Amino acid sequence: MAAGPTVAVMTPLTSTARGTSPEGPLGGLAFLREAVHSFRTTGAIAPSSRHLAARLAAPLRPGGVRGPTRVLEVGAGTGPVTRELAGLLGPADRLDVVEINPRFVDVLERGLRTDRVLATAADRIRIIPKSITDVDLEPRYDVIVSCLPFTNFAPRQVGTILDQYLAALVLGGTLTYFGYLGTQAARRLFDSRAEAARHREVAAVLAEYAERYGSGSSTVWANVPPARVWTLRAPATRIHPAVAAPVTETG
Repeated sequence: MAAGPTVAVMTPLTSTARGTSPEGPLGGLAFLREAVHSFRTTGAIAPSSRHLAARLAAPLRPGGVRGPTRVLEVGAGTGPVTRELAGLLGPADRLDVVEINPRFVDVLERGLRTDRVLATAADRIRIIPKSITDVDLEPRYDVIVSCLPFTNFAPRQVGTILDQYLAALVLGGTLTYFGYLGTQAARRLFDSRAEAARHREVAAVLAEYAERYGSGSSTVWANVPPARVWTLRAPATRIHPAVAAPVTETG
């Protein structure tokens, strides 16, 4: 992995809001308020569209027979992707939602009671009000959806989080995440040299993981700004440390 530049960490891993409200104007106002007051931790200038939410949730869409599925969403914000995922949950599926911003947590928890889609699946959804770096994840998730604003983090933070995701996935499990288009050009124009260098290092880290684990990407133009969604897959085998030979997970 490329080493990060010597710059200050711009974002504590404390907020990851990207999205429209699961309950209309209230969540929308919460998003706007946080975007204005803490853009670097919010990481977005407008709520994510339903088109972007649908693309991120694509691994759960019907495509054949599947067993009970465990899903992790990180950086739920006010819940557009949460709502999309909730609508795709089967009776035996489970969704864990990580969001540390307490105002967004309030919106999500209220949505579990009042929003039609979220309330229908509320018994299968767990809200975890923490930073992802403080969550002890077991390798049990079939799908992870990340809405973290990676370009606001230090390069080594990005690598650490991606490693955490891959370790938390079952063998062959799927990770989706997104980034906005045009951010690198904008940073060249408006950011300091140190910030532009940090952004390039983050892009290099993301490109390395996409090359090693990527299984495809696509652009969502119907979003403000347009975004690119990447899909990564965890390796199909793990190396057992005692025998240093591939071990395939069964059962």
